[in-house]
Amino acid sequence: MLFSGGKKTIKDLRQQLDEADAKLTELQKRNSSMKAIIKSMAEGVIVVDSDTKILAINHSAEQIFGILKKDAEDKLLLEAIRSSDISDIANKVLKKGSQVSQELILLQPVSGSFMINASAITEGEHITGCVLVIHDITDLRKLESIRKDFVANVSHELKTPLTSIKGFIETLLSGALDDKKNSVDFLKIVASHVNRLDSLVNDLLSLSYLESMQAELKKENIALAGLVSDTLAGFKAQIAKKSVKVENSLPASLIIMADKDKISQVLTNFIDNAIKFNRQNGAVKIYSEDIGSKIKVVVEDSGIGIPPRDILRIFERFYRVDKARSRELGGTGLGLSIVKHIIELHNGEVGVESTEGAGSKFWFTLPK
Repeated sequence: MLFSGGKKTIKDLRQQLDEADAKLTELQKRNSSMKAIIKSMAEGVIVVDSDTKILAINHSAEQIFGILKKDAEDKLLLEAIRSSDISDIANKVLKKGSQVSQELILLQPVSGSFMINASAITEGEHITGCVLVIHDITDLRKLESIRKDFVANVSHELKTPLTSIKGFIETLLSGALDDKKNSVDFLKIVASHVNRLDSLVNDLLSLSYLESMQAELKKENIALAGLVSDTLAGFKAQIAKKSVKVENSLPASLIIMADKDKISQVLTNFIDNAIKFNRQNGAVKIYSEDIGSKIKVVVEDSGIGIPPRDILRIFERFYRVDKARSRELGGTGLGLSIVKHIIELHNGEVGVESTEGAGSKFWFTLPK
């Protein structure tokens, strides 16, 4: 009986060992899977123990905070990532065991907006650590801010002419129609505001189409000097009114592969601004530069220039250096934004160099 009992015991032990091996193998598989998941996550993941010492950190967290895994592990969270806000979140979870979700705007060690989700690691009733998942929402917040600004700007741009139109129509209906001289003047003003609304709506539709990434380019070989000459022909009256000297220095041999209508729109915008914001008896020069794999086209003027604080924002939607003057001259505030999208569709870049009071150079590049 003892012998048979002994055999039974050995058999049981072997079975237990096999079960233990199977569980260990399963745990190793799960551990490997978990490591692979954490490693591949776009969000930053940091695991700390009950003393906030870092046990693990993934590649995304390394990139977000500009640290290396080998330098961060085994260090206190606050020591590796010098943010008391993140450290406070971890300590709160370790103390109370509750899940915490909090948005932080950080200036140090990195600048941006982050959503931090933190959960406790428990063994039985004991809290043994904390997992922090960091979402970088900086771009999202920027887009939200741009959207809010866009809605506010559109509302303002629409409200101004609509209020004026409404006021003049009410004046006409209240008896001013009988005053032939003034009624004609009122109707001319109403017509100018309607034209402004029409331009604004058309520009909004163009911008929306370009931003939708559905715009198709009808590329063809274009002699750029000829296209500039054709564009300048439409500005004869404005050029004569300001006595501006215009020089088209583009070589006749310069051929680009691009969408003719869209590049014409770019040139029209640049030339229009160069004349509008120029001085009486000023000058405009259009020329090109060879910059390796691309051609740079420059529209240079001797106008009023742009203050340094405005240069970085000049291609934003509705951004104007001189709001009152821009509206007076008929601008919608969308032209340069449309230009930027058109050139980017052509795999090029746009930019401006300017000195306040000494003129501006607006330029764009296109692949050869």
